[in-house]
Amino acid sequence: AATYFPDQQKQAVNNLNSFGYDEAAEYVYGCTYPEWKKRHQKKATDEQMGRYNASKQLHARHDKELLATRSPIVGTSPVQSTAPAHKAEEQVCIKETAQPNSLLSDVCCQDVEDIVEPTPGVTLSTTSPQQIIPRPPNFDTGLKIGVLTVSDRAASNEYESGDLSGPAVERAVAAQINQINASFEDRNIAVTHLEKEIVPDDVLSIKQVLLGWSGKATNSASKEKYDLVFTTGGSGFAQRDLTPEATLAVLDRECQGLMSWASVELSARQPLATLSRAAAGTCGSTLIVNLPGNPKGAAEVVEILFPLLLHAIRDLRH
Repeated sequence: AATYFPDQQKQAVNNLNSFGYDEAAEYVYGCTYPEWKKRHQKKATDEQMGRYNASKQLHARHDKELLATRSPIVGTSPVQSTAPAHKAEEQVCIKETAQPNSLLSDVCCQDVEDIVEPTPGVTLSTTSPQQIIPRPPNFDTGLKIGVLTVSDRAASNEYESGDLSGPAVERAVAAQINQINASFEDRNIAVTHLEKEIVPDDVLSIKQVLLGWSGKATNSASKEKYDLVFTTGGSGFAQRDLTPEATLAVLDRECQGLMSWASVELSARQPLATLSRAAAGTCGSTLIVNLPGNPKGAAEVVEILFPLLLHAIRDLRH
């Protein structure tokens, strides 16, 4: 600040930072906020009130005792000078005035967990307190889901415990459905068919299953066309991690936003999550989503994305 602002301008910046809520409102509106409301505010429509009430869980609640703490700079306000523009050091002057002790505005005075509360339209994840679950759409039929584990070793039965990723995805889906149905009494999401399969890290093998589960492979043994297909494994940087390439090869439309959102959410817990190359998109009317091969990581991505995927599936059905 010392480099870019003369002393008086620095003082003006400090004064602006010390504004209370009422002072800032008067500075912006040119009159007190109650006076501005009398002049310009109109009665809210029913639609506007509905949106307002639906978003109440996002409204900040302030601790007035906390906000009553004022900046050391009290009783000053910036006043624009009439000096010529070329005299930068005279452009802003400070006028001593008696200021009422209005509250400082600070929307971060409470934790998000304390501010956001469940409502009939929006609820919070019990496993991830800051995750907001949107109201799920209505489905006239149940969901058909496929879970494809992509792993050379799992396909060769080299794991003593067997495949862990596929069952972890299945459990995560069931947990999400149970939570959504419990949170929204007027919704009844159900899985009517779920199929699991294991293939090696081979592009042709992956593509064959994805096309078959999307209803696009004439030689597929599967007779089901799935609403949602999860792949787990093969989305990293190893030489045999080819799941994203196989997925992109069959997609009609890619949805980068889903995986970007998952990466942002997970990177706060585990920075290595940003190394995922996972893809997502649609093949016909089937939604395909790549998950990590780690069982815990796969379940976490399901938790983050599943409520959103329901809306995508609803749109694909229309």
